[in-house]
Amino acid sequence: MKQAQLALMMTVLVSTLSACSWFGAGAERRALETGSSKPVVIPESLDQPQFYDVMPIPEVIDVRGLAERNYEVGLPEALSTSFGVEQIVIKKLGDEQWVFVDLPPATVWPKVLQFWETNNITPAEINPAKGMLTSEWLVARNGTPDEIFKSLKDGSVFGNSTDVTSHKFRLTVEPGIRSGSTEIYLQHRSIQEGAPFRMDQDNWSGSSDDLELENKILTVLAFYLGETVTQGTISLMATNLQESKAELVSDRQTPVLKYKLKFDRAWATVGIALDNARVPIEDKDRSSANYYVYYTRSHTPKPGFFKGLFSRDDNREDGPANRYTVHLVSAGPEVHVTIHSESDVQPDSLVAERLLRVIKEYST
Repeated sequence: MKQAQLALMMTVLVSTLSACSWFGAGAERRALETGSSKPVVIPESLDQPQFYDVMPIPEVIDVRGLAERNYEVGLPEALSTSFGVEQIVIKKLGDEQWVFVDLPPATVWPKVLQFWETNNITPAEINPAKGMLTSEWLVARNGTPDEIFKSLKDGSVFGNSTDVTSHKFRLTVEPGIRSGSTEIYLQHRSIQEGAPFRMDQDNWSGSSDDLELENKILTVLAFYLGETVTQGTISLMATNLQESKAELVSDRQTPVLKYKLKFDRAWATVGIALDNARVPIEDKDRSSANYYVYYTRSHTPKPGFFKGLFSRDDNREDGPANRYTVHLVSAGPEVHVTIHSESDVQPDSLVAERLLRVIKEYST
């Protein structure tokens, strides 16, 4: 009896599968495989819904002028360009200092909040969409940066105490120059006890009242992130902090690398990037904003272990054909970097773009 029921079920199943082809699904499937199918026709007596192409094919803009040209497709770009930079470091340029984290802001933001909570820094305003965190006015005893930070962390000082100062902090989490990295900035303001000042009027000028205290807190924050940043989750509200401070614009004649930085930092960034990428620098002229370098198509930013033991000039091939000028120019709030050849002849746009891409990848 069971065998008869099983045979009946198999017959019904085969009939059901065959019905798909009988109703025309097989022909429709063959049409899809060839890349086309008949559009759906809705009778005029029924409502006509609006159709939207959820996967439109964008227009291809040949900015490099590669159409109808033969060229060799190389390996895809690496997802990471680590070249010896620590995952978390404190960087300085003049009086400006910040924490560099080689992780995206959405991963760093939750740990920054935990750091403030752990160290008793009470927030007055939290804005994850802008990556900004502002503290209340906090009272601490006067002393060295270590003593002030300890007093802030203990939170046992009252405003009417003697020999105290009120402090306020604004911390900003920003996307870094390198894709997927984060930069953390801190501003500090302080008011001596009894000084005439309206604490409800904030005036963040971009610099700190006490650079040593700023450095102390950034240092503690850097160590804290080093211990905890790989633990936990990401912040969905901070995922919009993705716009990098560097953008490479392709062009068939003059590709441009755009930095959203002040000129001094852009100048230093390009120099460090060239050095880290092992691009030989023959000379540099700060007044004309030029780096004079040697670069070839066979350039290798990451040599093998044994090759790296030898001279850093392995990439260098002297000669006018391989000598280029890396030029920086201010353009409003940005700094634009372009590549020029030794002579007045415009360099090959693909070579120029490759060199700019190397600079971008090794920028921090």
